[in-house]
Amino acid sequence: MKIKSMNLKSVLGIGLALGLSATNVNAQKANVVTAYNYNKAFERDKECSDLEKGIVAIEEAVKDEKTGSWAKTWYYGGNLYFNAALNKDEECRAKFDNAIDKTMEFYLNALKYNIEDEGSNQLDLENAEDQQKFMGYIMNRKTSYDDPTYTRDILGNKFPYLANALLNKGVESFQNQEFEKAKEMYEKSIMTNAIMGRVDSLGMFNAALVSERLEQYDDALGYYTALTQINYGGPDIYMYMASIYDRKKDTTKKIEVIRKGLEKYPDNEGLVREELSYLLTTGQIDEALNNFDKAIAKDPEDATLYYNRGLIYDQMGEFEKAEADYKKAVEVDPKFFDAAYNLGAMYFNAGAEWNNKASNYGIKEQAEYDAATKKANEYFAKAKPALEQAHEIDPKDKNTMASLVQVYAIMGETEKYKAMKAKLQGN
Repeated sequence: MKIKSMNLKSVLGIGLALGLSATNVNAQKANVVTAYNYNKAFERDKECSDLEKGIVAIEEAVKDEKTGSWAKTWYYGGNLYFNAALNKDEECRAKFDNAIDKTMEFYLNALKYNIEDEGSNQLDLENAEDQQKFMGYIMNRKTSYDDPTYTRDILGNKFPYLANALLNKGVESFQNQEFEKAKEMYEKSIMTNAIMGRVDSLGMFNAALVSERLEQYDDALGYYTALTQINYGGPDIYMYMASIYDRKKDTTKKIEVIRKGLEKYPDNEGLVREELSYLLTTGQIDEALNNFDKAIAKDPEDATLYYNRGLIYDQMGEFEKAEADYKKAVEVDPKFFDAAYNLGAMYFNAGAEWNNKASNYGIKEQAEYDAATKKANEYFAKAKPALEQAHEIDPKDKNTMASLVQVYAIMGETEKYKAMKAKLQGN
């Protein structure tokens, strides 16, 4: 069988194509060298134009199939963008508004292509699963690199500065209310630190906060949970998580995270109050009272703890216990309006009850009537100083003034009655 010979035109065409391909590869090799030289020139002379020219050259080189798979291509480009991103010359730095992003992109690819395992070259660093594989290579001390100096320089010298720049860029974006951009920067900061074997707790905290602003609550909870595992932020982190569950209307998860927080921080007032509030709203009174007892034992100078326990006793009809707690709250904090008012209101209501009892006695029950009236007046007399203290704390509260008008009338204090009534009507 004869092999058909190729015509001259075909031979020339193939030769031309091969020649163009070789020319293109050589051109891109030249671009890599050119980029390297321009970066060195910038580091020597600080001329912004050298960065611009170097970046143009390297961007062409990474597009080529051959030079785009070289670690040094990406490494040289990363160095150019690194110098652009951290340039002290503000005018020059402004010419490269995406320099931080590009630095991250170039250095990650430099690391990827520098790994000797061929499988690493195929990794898609935008893919979560591939990111995990990539991290596995980086964290494995047995991983071999084509040029270890690139990896040492990126991880040991460049990434610490880059991580800080990413965090600052995130803060700047957050302040400008560019929340999506801020989250992206924080997450890149987290990743950069992770590649260096560090935990970026501040980056995670900021990422959680911005995730909340974006109403991406599951992301926020993920970051907060990670922070609790490294004991960052203390009890506040549990409060933030509880607040998210509150917004999600997931009471079960809310109280679960509150109680996890209390396991670590049993003395924290905020967590204690949140659990108490839950117990009260769900009718678990005995457990709530027990927790109040514990909280007061730990912080006997917290007036609100006495006040809240007094409220429970008040609602349960435990008059003497409620009275003791309201008094103690006012003793600890003489400016505690609610405690003073509730004490006065409790006395006033008790006096009103005894007055009702007195009115139910008949003509032949004068002794009982007198005893009930006397008891009522005793309570009204107790209500007076408490309500007067409440009025002194908040002179504009109408409920307090209305109660005092009635107390003064019952006790026959005409001048005080007239003055308080006029004040009430004037408001």
